[in-house]
Amino acid sequence: MIFQLFEKILAKIISAVATLILALGIVGANPTVEYAVPFNKAAQKTADEITTATTSQKIAEPEAKKKILPASPAENSPLPVEQKQEEPELPALTQTPVISLTELNGKTRKTIVNIFCGNQGGALVQGITGSGVIISPKGVILTNAHIGQYLLLENSPASGYLNCQIRNGNIAEPAYDAKLIYIPSVWVEENIDNIVISGAKGTGQNDYAFLLIDKSAVKGKELPQTFDFTEPNFEFNMLPFNFSTLVASYPAGLLGADAVLKNLGLISTFAPITELFTFDEKGLSLLDIFALGGNIASQGGSSGGAVVNTIDGKLLGIITTSSEATTTAKRTLYAITLPYIKRSFETYTEKNIAWFLENPTDYNLLPANEFDRLKELLLKRLEKK
Repeated sequence: MIFQLFEKILAKIISAVATLILALGIVGANPTVEYAVPFNKAAQKTADEITTATTSQKIAEPEAKKKILPASPAENSPLPVEQKQEEPELPALTQTPVISLTELNGKTRKTIVNIFCGNQGGALVQGITGSGVIISPKGVILTNAHIGQYLLLENSPASGYLNCQIRNGNIAEPAYDAKLIYIPSVWVEENIDNIVISGAKGTGQNDYAFLLIDKSAVKGKELPQTFDFTEPNFEFNMLPFNFSTLVASYPAGLLGADAVLKNLGLISTFAPITELFTFDEKGLSLLDIFALGGNIASQGGSSGGAVVNTIDGKLLGIITTSSEATTTAKRTLYAITLPYIKRSFETYTEKNIAWFLENPTDYNLLPANEFDRLKELLLKRLEKK
């Protein structure tokens, strides 16, 4: 009996040590990573609706992880057709901590913003709140397309009907105005109905947008010469399971409208990576989206929030969807990866994303005619509801 007790204690110690080693990234994950088929349309239709009016979309629970063996490429694949049928050789994540967790937390929080779009009575679209992260010293904000689309509707159908503002701070306060400089047209076209659906669902595919801070929202205050930013990591294709990340956002799913306006708080917490997924059906095993264990950020308003590598402080992905559950601890949070955003962006724009971030005003990636076309699509759909 004593021997059995000793054996149980020893097993627990070994398990705890192994978990710690994985969390610290000392042992890499198996290089042959299996991915789950992403959330297909049939699964989306059966997913539970959500009750919150905020913008963190919901999805059906993904299938158990399995290797993709497609019969043919997906029709709406965001990847170029001519891409070689082999896994890219990208550098693994650094395993040597270069920043303390306390410093990382403080640095990251300075770069998180709340995107708040308020409306007036009679507006076609309801107000929304979401999150974003500054990823360039020039003031470029990365967020989700399902948030960025509202900047297409700003001041529509008349001036002041929908006004979007960038807020920041531990309690969100007005800081900047920003303009939409890129949103994938394909996302707007394929998700046009979401603008009229409370608790719309999505997969996260092409769900990203770029904003550019162009004016201070505080009277008499000038814009800084450079902005605090979280450096994006566009060059990885592996994440270890149980790898600890820092998540930061402005969740609002548990708040009323008045609290969102006056007392919306910035949160940051640590969450482990639990699953890996791909949108690709060509057998390339590209890492496009990953799941995080349930945490306080798993609620409406966190969409567009940052998921940061706790080893080097770089941005790994942005929150895009979460599963439904009665508590945040039981929900699964999903984030699209920066390498996926790069692949999609460079496919649709034929521009280098690094050059774009260095010179955001030099590229007219959302010309006036395309901006107006997408805006018209949304307005026509809103008028039908």
